[in-house]
Amino acid sequence: MLDSELPPIAKWLDEQSLSSIYSSQYWNDLTAERSKEWWIAEGSDASFLRLQSHLENSGLMDGYRIAEQFVAQIPMQGLAVADLASGIGWTSSLLSKLPNVGSVHSIEISQHRLELLFPQAVRMFHGVPAKLHRNLGSFYRMAFTDTSMDVVFVSSAFHHASSPLRLLTEIDRVLKPGGKLILIGENFIGITAIVRRIIKKMAKERRFCSNFYELFPPDDVSGDHYYRVSDYYLFLQMLGYKLVEFSIQKKQLAAFIAEKAST
Repeated sequence: MLDSELPPIAKWLDEQSLSSIYSSQYWNDLTAERSKEWWIAEGSDASFLRLQSHLENSGLMDGYRIAEQFVAQIPMQGLAVADLASGIGWTSSLLSKLPNVGSVHSIEISQHRLELLFPQAVRMFHGVPAKLHRNLGSFYRMAFTDTSMDVVFVSSAFHHASSPLRLLTEIDRVLKPGGKLILIGENFIGITAIVRRIIKKMAKERRFCSNFYELFPPDDVSGDHYYRVSDYYLFLQMLGYKLVEFSIQKKQLAAFIAEKAST
């Protein structure tokens, strides 16, 4: 699969605007990227096997399979799917293969991931180039018209939002009534992890702390934030969404499928 088979990248933001986005410097650091499992620029079998192993061992692929099964059962044809913070495009590529999906619109702030890695992911996962659309921009301000998407898909990215309700409001704007919101690859923080953090903090600071957000502060470099399952429920309920499915993969990642009200 050649890069020329993909539609050109739509640039929603200029470089100055991109550089001002929270954590964009981290995601555009080419040197750091080369050491990650996602680096498949050379298109070798070894790099693909490394990525596949990571997806399976982390639980990401398990979460994707749950999402794919749900999307495949939507009784509509020509579904428009927005894949937010799509990264190298592995989920976009797989979604494009579904017969009832008409187009997949990938939004990403990492230029090299869209330019160098995305075409390789399409080749490796046998995506359908004609259905795929790459967009360089922020998921807080998507250049889609209101109620234009049937599905919004977010893999390992919702917890990168420094303003989750702002993101959900923008998702709600672009989703059609009855549209589906799918979150996979979210950090699952159970009671065991919380207790460990409490003990660690007591040992380090000699004080007891039970405040979740003090125990799990955000990572200002990568942009990671940490939420409890109850927080996700609250976020969705505030926007009037119905939770359809919730699951945990490998005891460490969570997946949520929610539906927007029809009217």
